[in-house]
Amino acid sequence: MAAILEPPDLGPPDLESSEMRAALHGLRTRRRAQRLSNIDWIDTLYRAYVVGISLVAALATLAAIVGDAPVGRATLHDVRLAGPALAGALVAVLIALGLRSGTHGGPLAFEAADVQHVFLAPIDRGLVVRSAAYRQLRGVITAGVLAGALAGLTAGPRLGGRDVRTAAWIISGIAFGMAAALAAWGAALLASARGLTQRGALAFGVILIAWSAVDAFAHTTTSPLSMLGHLAVWPIQTSWLVLGGIASVGAIVGIGFASARRLSLEPVLHRAQLVRALRFAATIQDVRAVITLRRQLAHEQSRTRPWIRLRQGARTGRPVWRRDWHGILRWPGARAARVVTLTVVAGASTAAALRGTTPLLAVAAIAAYVIALDAIEGLAQELDHPDRGSDLPIPSGRLLIAHLAVPIVLMGALAIVGVGAGVIVAMLLPAARGVRSISPIVILAVALAVTITAPTAAAFSAYLGRPDRDFSVALMHPGVVVAQQVGPLVIVALAFIPLLVAREVQAPTDPVGSAVAATAPALVIAYGIGLFLRGRQAAAE
Repeated sequence: MAAILEPPDLGPPDLESSEMRAALHGLRTRRRAQRLSNIDWIDTLYRAYVVGISLVAALATLAAIVGDAPVGRATLHDVRLAGPALAGALVAVLIALGLRSGTHGGPLAFEAADVQHVFLAPIDRGLVVRSAAYRQLRGVITAGVLAGALAGLTAGPRLGGRDVRTAAWIISGIAFGMAAALAAWGAALLASARGLTQRGALAFGVILIAWSAVDAFAHTTTSPLSMLGHLAVWPIQTSWLVLGGIASVGAIVGIGFASARRLSLEPVLHRAQLVRALRFAATIQDVRAVITLRRQLAHEQSRTRPWIRLRQGARTGRPVWRRDWHGILRWPGARAARVVTLTVVAGASTAAALRGTTPLLAVAAIAAYVIALDAIEGLAQELDHPDRGSDLPIPSGRLLIAHLAVPIVLMGALAIVGVGAGVIVAMLLPAARGVRSISPIVILAVALAVTITAPTAAAFSAYLGRPDRDFSVALMHPGVVVAQQVGPLVIVALAFIPLLVAREVQAPTDPVGSAVAATAPALVIAYGIGLFLRGRQAAAE
């Protein structure tokens, strides 16, 4: 296959560089015009309207809840000492993820026509690759700017006061977010072009993370990424070492561009086909298909044998129970590590929110929801193949409900890990002024609510994306489908609301009783989803 895809040795291209650019630009202009001619502009404007309204609502909500109390002088001093290295460690994690993506063919995604025709044409392959990289670079910078602006909006009130200082934090966050996004993207491009192995990517990632971690503990700035981290705390600590970090990011991106022409065609073609299917799945809001295709892009293949094989017995002999556990025990190491990492992120974000950074509860809710989407793999596969359960001597609804048992138990076990991580983070982070501690009863109640709500909401999302649904609804009414897909995430977020209730309720109202009572909406909705799944399937039979 590789021999067929590789172009013959034709020697140097006969066309001049300007002629090659003009020909490539003409081909893409004609293709873009053909694609735009088939687009319904009314539908496009409606989608933009829905996305715009959602972004404005999210920003307005975040701006309303960001008014958290500022940190004390001791905490501000600690941020000055360890903040750059911690920000550098975050960039190191992003670079490690970028290197891993590069070993799987990322970050560029070409159209199949480009791979099959343009790549095999007698023109400079580097010109084709760099042209695609420039187009993708706009999206990378935009994502970094948005993430940095939100981070600056969140950090400003707590670390630098209001008005002018908050604006400085937003500007600093935009610059740091853009640099971090470029570093991760450039690392992925470099790893893909240079053919870096997965072990090599893992080794480089571990070295970078460990280097920044040493800087954080020793309060030093030796890593280039720690130098870049000074950009994140620029409003409270100005250091020209940041120029070294910026130069490092520029070197990563520059070497990646210079090596772009060395991309191999076979993985590029495979990735182009998967990305095309992924874009279609995202267009029709099919979360299940997006997850499956994303795993294929990341080369996440289940193990042929489980890590531990369950014995046949009174407890493990039940088919659904045993099958779902074996599915989880066949997770590849990368997926298991991702789930554990997201669990720690959820626990740490919750603890930071309880210490005064309220918007991080959104991060905890997203992490819990993503974990639940992996945990309901057995139920999702049942929905992917509805005909297999039709011959079983039990109703389909009962079968789906039975598939929820293992995800709930798994989420309960992970909740213990998340609570432990949250306790450690809470011990390290001082509370903001006016923020009181939360009762362990409230934390256990929230953990129980998340354990039940997250798998149920994920199951509801998987049901909405079942293969026998009416796709015309997704294409004709995108706003309704977006609401259906965002709804499960909102349900998970409701399970975290009791933490805010316990933190904000004033005497003489009992904060513990109010917080425990606040778990009722999420649990009631989860119960309703269970009845919906069971009744929906029973009615379909």
